Parts: sequence; structure tokens; C-alpha cells
Amino acid sequence: MGYRFHPTEEEIIHHYLEAKMRDGTDFSAVMKEVEFCNFEPWQLPEHSPLPSDDQEWYFFSKIAYKHSKSGSKKIERTTREGFWKVSGKDREIYDENSGQPIGKRTALVFYQGHGSNAVKTCWVMHEFHSETASSYQEPFVLCRLKRKSDDAENDKPSSRSASSSRN
Repeated sequence: MGYRFHPTEEEIIHHYLEAKMRDGTDFSAVMKEVEFCNFEPWQLPEHSPLPSDDQEWYFFSKIAYKHSKSGSKKIERTTREGFWKVSGKDREIYDENSGQPIGKRTALVFYQGHGSNAVKTCWVMHEFHSETASSYQEPFVLCRLKRKSDDAENDKPSSRSASSSRN
């Protein structure tokens, strides 16, 4: 028997993300604040206070924008060894009771390397954004990190050519 942490998307937005932005509620027993671009995805699980057999971890991260002086609203998602690439369209998250949109979920896949030689990895992240984030002094995202494959490979992807990357 153990403890499993699997909040719904509505709980992620209302209970965790908005409380963190509103009054700085401390959720460090289940998720810490981490600048995810300062780490490679295989380094992030060691920063989670909850060990997970499910290969799934949760973090808060401040939103860092590229070229902050130019007023660009593009989010910085580059690490030293690769980058997080948006995969697909953002998905709206709705309040179960009112039916109103409360946030969105952005799906990201980690690519090791930079440029055209980057290789897709097994690391996936969902960024959760609150509809009310702009009204807070410090907007955050809540990140759900997953390691897709459950095979016996190492956490860190090996250096392979793009043609032999995992899908």
C-alpha cells in the first residue's frame, strides 16, 4: 500500500496552481518549485519530493519568456542539452461545475541536441496554465513530467541519429 498522487486537471488548476500564485501556498510535500530549463528531464525526478513508480512527477515553474526586453510572449524552453518542443494544440480545461474555461494544457516533447540533429526522447511534459495567471504578480505553470517508455533503457537518452529515434 502506498500513496498515489494523481490530481485531476481541474484540481491542478484550481487547488494547486491558483493557490500557489494567489498566496504562495506551500505544496513542497508533493511538488517543488523548479526552473525546469535549468535541468535536463532525466535530472528532474530527483527534485520531486514524491517518489513515483508511475514515471510521473509534478513541479511548479515560473514562466520565463524569451527576449523579455522585446515584449515577446514566447516561453523559454531550452536546456543545455536540448529543448522542449510543443506537440499538438493546447487543450482547454473546464470547470466541472460551471463549464467555464479555467486553464489550458500544453503538451511538450523533449528533444536532445539542437537544430536539425536533435533527437526525440521518451520525455513528455504537460504544462498547465491558469486563465487567471496574468492577474498575479508572479505567474507560474504547473508541469507534469512523464517518461513514456517503461523499458529497461537508461533515463538519459543515448546519442543516436535522428533516423533511429524513438517515437
